[in-house]
Amino acid sequence: MSVPAQEEAAARLLSIINSSWMSHATHVAVRLGIADLLHDGPKRIDLLAEAADCHAASLERLMRALISLDICSQDDSGDYGLTPMGRLLCADSEDSLHAWTLWWGKYHWPMWSGLQHSIKTGKAARSMISSKNAFTPFERDAEMASVFNAAMVELSQPVARSLIRHYDFSGVTRVVDVGGGHGEILAAILNANPKMQGTLHDLPHAIEGARRHMADMGVADRCDLVAGDFLASVPGGADLYILKNVLHNWNDEDSARILGNCRRAMPDHAVLLVVEQFMPASIEPTSVHRAIVHSDLNMLVTLGAGERGLDQFRQLFRTQGFTVNRIVPMAMNLNMIECLPGRPSEY
Repeated sequence: MSVPAQEEAAARLLSIINSSWMSHATHVAVRLGIADLLHDGPKRIDLLAEAADCHAASLERLMRALISLDICSQDDSGDYGLTPMGRLLCADSEDSLHAWTLWWGKYHWPMWSGLQHSIKTGKAARSMISSKNAFTPFERDAEMASVFNAAMVELSQPVARSLIRHYDFSGVTRVVDVGGGHGEILAAILNANPKMQGTLHDLPHAIEGARRHMADMGVADRCDLVAGDFLASVPGGADLYILKNVLHNWNDEDSARILGNCRRAMPDHAVLLVVEQFMPASIEPTSVHRAIVHSDLNMLVTLGAGERGLDQFRQLFRTQGFTVNRIVPMAMNLNMIECLPGRPSEY
């Protein structure tokens, strides 16, 4: 390797090694409410610091960092404002990532300190301090549950729009969203199909927030909210069942239990839609593949689970009496996998 090439490689590697500063800076900006304080227009640093209760000179250093990330901008008078991307950190912005930023920085990131433990053992970093289910803390920490479920709503919004574009819901009278959190996916489907009824099934910590969210979305009168554990059972009698980003949270044994419970609940005519990423057969240094392997490691370190390849999904479905009828690429590197109970398929 030539000297210039080696220097370039070292610079790229340093950028990777040091990249965590970006998520930390963004998280602190959200904790301070910077985006919301700039929502209505640019502000001088002294006024922004007073509103955020910060040391002005130090806040200015953070603002310079946010400018470098294209989150904030500075006009000719020196006032600080938001870029279009920065507006996504406002709590009330369409397609907001406010709650996800809070979740990642406060609750999620600390788990990554246990990555080596997860790589050596195949277990979630949480197993070093607790043998309990990763979702158990939500039942005793209302703030954590609220931030998590709000973050899941944010990440579900583009997926919901994509699902509605790609799937024909005609003929479906009732849909069950299994592990649907606050019900963003289900609410979007019901709004797009005014004659449809829905059932949201999740743990009690999610159902309480779902009650408010469904009312806000105007579909509370067409949606049953059922608290329960999909590892034990799933509500029966619907035409369509949805598992969106559920199976990658669980190992093969537990995923099989979830699928088996869905199969037992489903009438023979019903359809199961599974929305997940696929782990590529070979990895290349692209942004798409980086996002997938990042999610895979994230599932490992936080839940002891991971992303699966298409063949792994096929095998998992087969064990529980499902066949794959078709696969449709969707937004955010996701795929819609339409599964039928025990029917032949070209897949």
